Amino acid sequence: MKKTLIALALTTLPVAAMAEVVLYGQMKAGYEVNSSKVTGDDRSPYLNGIADYGSRIGVKGSEDLGNGLKAIWQVESRIHLGHSNGGSDGLADRDSFIGLQHDQFGTVRAGRISNAINANMDVVDAWEYNSDALGLGKFTRTDARYVGIAYDSPEWAGFSFNVLYSPRDNVNGGNREEEKYRKLGSGDKYSVGLNYHNSGFYAKYGFDYLKNSAIKIVDVLVDEDDYPIGLGVLRKDGQVHRLEGGYDANNWFVGLGYQYTKNASSYSKLVDAVNDYIGISDIQVGDHTWTLDNQGQEAALTVGYHFGNIFPKISYAHGWDVKINGTKAKNTKYDQIVLGADYDFSKRTTANVQAGWLREGLGEDNGKIKTTAFGVGLKHTF
Repeated sequence: MKKTLIALALTTLPVAAMAEVVLYGQMKAGYEVNSSKVTGDDRSPYLNGIADYGSRIGVKGSEDLGNGLKAIWQVESRIHLGHSNGGSDGLADRDSFIGLQHDQFGTVRAGRISNAINANMDVVDAWEYNSDALGLGKFTRTDARYVGIAYDSPEWAGFSFNVLYSPRDNVNGGNREEEKYRKLGSGDKYSVGLNYHNSGFYAKYGFDYLKNSAIKIVDVLVDEDDYPIGLGVLRKDGQVHRLEGGYDANNWFVGLGYQYTKNASSYSKLVDAVNDYIGISDIQVGDHTWTLDNQGQEAALTVGYHFGNIFPKISYAHGWDVKINGTKAKNTKYDQIVLGADYDFSKRTTANVQAGWLREGLGEDNGKIKTTAFGVGLKHTF
């Protein structure tokens, strides 16, 4: 009798109320410990704590509009289960959008959307972690979300593509007057992704073009104490190219990635140090922070094999010496090894354990910084 009454009540609801709504998310955290040593110095004390691995919660929905067309929407937010590391939780701070989807013509979305590199790649980074030494966080640092409009194609014989455009006024808050007079500011952002998969093999290419993403220093003015008091700079556009390929079938997992960055976020500790010295991190327009003119190349490889519920794996990543202001900087490369395994309790719950070693050059005559880390954690998807 009760079931009949419930069914009758549902039939009286408006059609819009019957649209599909899904609650989803991931809760994942663990214990991490790490320590670093700079050439010529004593090893730093071991730091340990409960680390969040990127937990999130979201709600999404769709409404069938007929003739293969759907209205779609999504609101996804970050959750910090461990120490926040200065991060904050905010509503819709991850991919959140509204759009239209068609079975044959693809999907158009507007809102906060992942670039092609973040949305469809990162396959080579098969780890859960907070510390960069325990995963390929240096390699995947170019993952980003832009406020803009995107198109995702349907799949044709394993091929698909996506494009994303973020207008300059969404990037810098529309503060054109400040950009006009200071000759500083962030511009349009463009993202393109190409994807292919067939019988376990896959290949992915991601490209970002970033207007006014960096500055090239042509002069530095200093006072009598050698403290920088002014800069002569040129605005530079940035590029990110990432290529990933591999095989994921028959218990094997192989992922190989290559990335080239120009005037974008750098993996070099020396670039960070120069940025801090000349005060570039303080030169901002809206929410945009500048970086120094730089170029870098890096590669990563991950290999694993599924033995039932156990998935042992190993990763190696290498970044070559970077160029700063067009000149190759010695001792700015990095090398990294991550070794560990996952254990699947079920399709939704997985435990992880891993150890990592990361060695980074600090520039000519500045030695290296070597980081050792260990982590164990748990992930649940709902």
